[in-house]
Amino acid sequence: MLKKTQLCGIVIALIASSSVWAADQTITLKDGRQVILHDNFTWQYKAQTNNSATSPTLKTTTATATAIPVIATSAVAIPIISAPKGVDVELGTTKAIQQLSDSGMDVLLTAAHYENGTLIIPTMMTNQSSKSVVNVTMKVRLSNSDGQTITTDEFTVWRSINRMPDTYFRPKTQHQGKPITFDVPKAERYFIDAEITDVDMR
Repeated sequence: MLKKTQLCGIVIALIASSSVWAADQTITLKDGRQVILHDNFTWQYKAQTNNSATSPTLKTTTATATAIPVIATSAVAIPIISAPKGVDVELGTTKAIQQLSDSGMDVLLTAAHYENGTLIIPTMMTNQSSKSVVNVTMKVRLSNSDGQTITTDEFTVWRSINRMPDTYFRPKTQHQGKPITFDVPKAERYFIDAEITDVDMR
């Protein structure tokens, strides 16, 4: 009789326990989050509320970065560059004026001098290319000390005789070219803008 009473108690306990596990259970983790345990042996986190009493405190770090400063366009305006006066040409000096290069041809404008109403600028040329040169043309603008244009002209500073290779400007050689001349009133200083406009090679 005693055994039957004990067995009935165990069955009642099992039935009670099974009824408990038949429903979902909610447990709270150490960090404050809540987990729902389902009777099919699955689980899920319980949706968190905005209540600060139940929500865990999460430490957030904000990365700081140095922003690139924005420069206002009105504060820093692009300067307007006026037309340059050119390269200084001063009489009575032995200093070369300017060296120009194009297509392997170097043209050096040497110290200028003035003779009989003519400004003379001698040229020295070097052929740095691998081909012979038969013609070199330049454009030169002459200005006064105020930057006002006096005259502009084109000059052939080297010309070989067509179909006469002996007159060609050979590679890796140096020759004196024809001078640049201007018939202008004498002044202590001039300014020139010079450029090589054509190099004819063979």
